[in-house]
Amino acid sequence: MTPLKAVIVGSGLIANLKHIPAFKKHHRKVQLSAVCDVNLEAAKKVAAAHDIPHAYDSVADMIAKEKPDIVDICTPPKTHASIAIDAMHRGCHVLIEKPMAMSVAECDDIIAASKANQVKVCVVHSDLFYYPFIRARKLVRAGVIGTFRGMRIFLSTPTDYITSKADHWAHKLPGGVIGETGPHLVYMTLAFINPIQDVHVMAKKLFDKYPWSRFEDYRIDLAGEAGISSSTISYGSDQWLARVDIIGDKAILLVDLEAMSLVVYRRDRLKPVTIGMSVVNECRDLLSSLTMAGSRYLGKSLRSTHDFIIDGFVESILNNTAPPVTPEEGRESVRVLRIISEQLA
Repeated sequence: MTPLKAVIVGSGLIANLKHIPAFKKHHRKVQLSAVCDVNLEAAKKVAAAHDIPHAYDSVADMIAKEKPDIVDICTPPKTHASIAIDAMHRGCHVLIEKPMAMSVAECDDIIAASKANQVKVCVVHSDLFYYPFIRARKLVRAGVIGTFRGMRIFLSTPTDYITSKADHWAHKLPGGVIGETGPHLVYMTLAFINPIQDVHVMAKKLFDKYPWSRFEDYRIDLAGEAGISSSTISYGSDQWLARVDIIGDKAILLVDLEAMSLVVYRRDRLKPVTIGMSVVNECRDLLSSLTMAGSRYLGKSLRSTHDFIIDGFVESILNNTAPPVTPEEGRESVRVLRIISEQLA
């Protein structure tokens, strides 16, 4: 089988740490032939570091010369729609970092271009593909927690990652930095509550020394027929955290995305024996999760979230099946995110 050819647009952090390594792991199915950035020197540096044959500062030139099957877009969101639509008109399938675009109208234009040119679009909703989140969705579908009742999401991004950087592109997004992290809480909610019918947002400014940052603390409630998702998004700490609690009437799933752990929490009576057995079972689940993660690390079988997405997207092209995340899913995430941003205006 001749591998598909891919090119990547953008040479920043997400391309270097996530996308390029994932493409390299799947080199038998897809090969990166070029990287493009408006800063040609940056593109050349990334190409050299990852043994990518060519570097460009023009997307149009890169597509014309490389004739890729896939264009992977790792640029700021305001450029997503224009790059994606142009690439699809040139016959390329498109992988787009979240958020899919800046507006629902832009998402509709991307979907229309995909259909008109008979090419596929996949949106990088990466947190859906953490091992424990994949397992949590299976457990919910299997009825392990009983009837789904709601969920809680807690995301903490260290202040020095975005907030303290005056020139970071996220500060220019509608609603500020929530436009960078917000897609995660929206699409994780949509995995269990879809459609989202009601949105409530509170936000607080914590740091006067960062006037370019609109807010650093958010509380967001997303409600639908299935329940409510309540999220805390913090940029006021030096800690990383990504936790999801999924509530059922028979059990609660406690999911730590970064530790790759999942604990089934059952404590229906506040009696010493019940609490004691609950703690024992929770420790067992935690140890099992960490043991599995450790064995994957040691056996070098650990797959990143982007491994799942890129491998799945390539398979969807080869087999003409749905991509891991459809453009319609990307559109719905953008729709809800726009409502959040409007409430912060």
